[in-house]
Amino acid sequence: MAPVDEIQAEVMELFRRLSLVLRRNATRRLADLGLTPPLAIALHHLDEPIAMGVLAERLSCDASYVTGLADRLEELGLAERRVDPTDRRVKQLALTEEGRRFRAEARERLYDGAVFLADLDADELEAFARILRKIVDAAERS
Repeated sequence: MAPVDEIQAEVMELFRRLSLVLRRNATRRLADLGLTPPLAIALHHLDEPIAMGVLAERLSCDASYVTGLADRLEELGLAERRVDPTDRRVKQLALTEEGRRFRAEARERLYDGAVFLADLDADELEAFARILRKIVDAAERS
């Protein structure tokens, strides 16, 4: 068996490669909706109206970047800016009905595109999900 540090390096390289493939596939699957992956990710976080600063934190980006995303989502009729009812100085971003429809369509296109998981049987998928949960939990704690 290879040393643990070599295996960890291989796992990180595999994650990098998978990330590139997932992004390329997402870009292709979302293109005819007029969405980019960052716009789809922003839509994903809009279950309820959210302060734009909070959205920036969740996306790990600068507030000015969220302003650009909000501008584009408004242009597409998918979201609207609102005044926070508890603090008029704060702007929230909220989905429109069209935004809810687009979000559902985007999720369907992205999740149904998981053909790379098709070769795994139910036991392998469960083991993989369990391992990924552990990895994500550890990453979120760090």
